Amino acid sequence: MQLDGGMIRLSEVVTCSLVIMLWIPATVMAGEISLDDAVEISVEQNPALAVVANELVVARAELQRANYISQFNPELVSDGDYRHRAGRSNAQEWRVRLSQELETFGQPALRRRSAAFGYQRTQAEVQDQVRLLTAAVKMTFYEGLRDRRRSESLAELESLDQRLFHAAQARFDAGEIGQIDLNLSRVRYGESRRARIDGLETYRLQCSSLGRLLGNAVGAEPEPAADLTIAALRTDLENLLAVARANRPDARAARMEIARLKNEAVLNRRLTLPNPIVGTFFGHEQNTERFGGLSIGLSVPIFNRRQAEATAIAGRLAQSQQKLRAVELNIEHEVRDAHSRYIAALHGLRAGQEDVVGPARGSFVLLEDAFNAGKLDLLSLSVAERQAFAARIGYLDAWFNLASARVSLDLAVGG
Repeated sequence: MQLDGGMIRLSEVVTCSLVIMLWIPATVMAGEISLDDAVEISVEQNPALAVVANELVVARAELQRANYISQFNPELVSDGDYRHRAGRSNAQEWRVRLSQELETFGQPALRRRSAAFGYQRTQAEVQDQVRLLTAAVKMTFYEGLRDRRRSESLAELESLDQRLFHAAQARFDAGEIGQIDLNLSRVRYGESRRARIDGLETYRLQCSSLGRLLGNAVGAEPEPAADLTIAALRTDLENLLAVARANRPDARAARMEIARLKNEAVLNRRLTLPNPIVGTFFGHEQNTERFGGLSIGLSVPIFNRRQAEATAIAGRLAQSQQKLRAVELNIEHEVRDAHSRYIAALHGLRAGQEDVVGPARGSFVLLEDAFNAGKLDLLSLSVAERQAFAARIGYLDAWFNLASARVSLDLAVGG
C-alpha cells in the first residue's frame, strides 16, 4: 500500500511444504486469477447482473413504441345491405369508411422524451448493479487472499509445532523433560493441525464464493492471486462527497425517474384533450349511385378524463422524490462512514508496520533455535510462539481492514 510516497508491503509468508500443498483439493488449485480479471469476468459472466442488464431490452422496446408513426391504428369500417323494392328491381348497397386518429398537442414528442428518460434510468440502474457487484467481487477477493495468507501461516506454524514435538520427544526419551512438557508439545501440535485444516476449508469456501460471483467462468473455486499492496487514496472528504453526489448511479437513476414522471404528468394532461379524427369514405347506393368524400371529427374525452392516471403519476412522483432524498442522505452517510473507517484502518496499519512486521518475520526460526539450544522451556516457548503468530495474523487482519475499507469507500463514492 502506498503511503505518502512510500510503500507498505506485508512480507510474504513462507510457502507451505509440498505435502501440505498436495493436501489441498484439486478444485482449489485449479487456477489463479487477479483482481482486475475477476472484476472484468464478473461483469461479463455473472447471471444476476445479466438479468438486470436485460431490463435495457425492455427499456429499448419503450423507445421503439414511442417512435411509432402513430399510437393509433387506422380504423376501417364497412357495411352493406340488400333493399327489396316492390315493383322495381332490388338494390344492393355498401359503404366503406377509413379513419385515423391523430396525436396533437405535442404528444409524440412527450412520449419520446419519457421513453428516453426511462432508458437513461435503466442504464443507471444497471450501472448501480455493476457497482454493487464490483464491490462484492473485490471484498470476496480480498477475503480469499487474507485466508490464503492465513492458511500459509498456519501451515508454517504446524510445521514448527511438528518439529518441536519431535524435539520434545527426543528430549523426553533422554530424560531431559517430563511427561507434562511432552504432552504440552503434543497438544500444541494437534491444535495447529486442526487450525490449518479449518483454515484451508475457510479458504476453499472463499474461493467457492468468488467462483459463484464469476459465474463459474474460470472454475468453481478460482484462487485469488495478488500481493498485499494497495494504492493509498489521496483526497479529502468534501471532494469525495462531491464526486459521490455526481457519480453515484443510484442517485442518477432516481433523478431520471423524477424527470420521467414529470414529463408523464404533462403528457397525461395532453391526453385529456380531444384528438382530431380524419378519414375518407365511399359507397354504392340504388344500384347506380356512387359517392365518396372526406370526414373529420374529434375524440370526446367524457368518461375517461385520465384522473386515475394523474393520481397514480402524482403518487409515484412523490415516491421518487422521497427516494432521491433518501439516496442523497445515504450517500453522505456512507461516504462519511467509509472515509472515517478508511482513515482509521490506515492509521492502524501504520501503527503495526514497524513494531509487528519486522519482529514477527523471523520469530518462528528464533523460537525454534532457542528451544533447541535449551534456552526456553516448552511452556515459555508455547506462549512466545502464540504471541508471534498472533502478531503476524494481527498485521494480516490490519491489512484486510484497510483493503475492505477502501472497497467500502469506492462503493460509497461510486467507483
